Amino acid sequence: MDEREGGGRRPDPEVEPKARRRSFSAAYKLRILNEYEAAPDGQKGAILRRENLYSAHIVEWRKAREAGALAGLSKPKGRPPVDDRDKELEKLRAEKAKLE
Repeated sequence: MDEREGGGRRPDPEVEPKARRRSFSAAYKLRILNEYEAAPDGQKGAILRRENLYSAHIVEWRKAREAGALAGLSKPKGRPPVDDRDKELEKLRAEKAKLE
């Protein structure tokens, strides 16, 4: 049976208009590094194939981990939370200004 006769569908030949770079979280990188380093030599390639990674990823992630960069990436983005002392200080300043 020919695919053109309705038996099967051909995949869409169109390519994504813009390639997207994959991004990995710091937690994922550390998990994969630990799993990769704990694996026996014959299983390391299987981990890379399963995760669709290259050995260059492991090399770069190791360098980042040794430089301490991965620890910094795990911190949440944005402003740090306001300290309770700062809130109390602002409240006291407003109260002082009101009394004066």
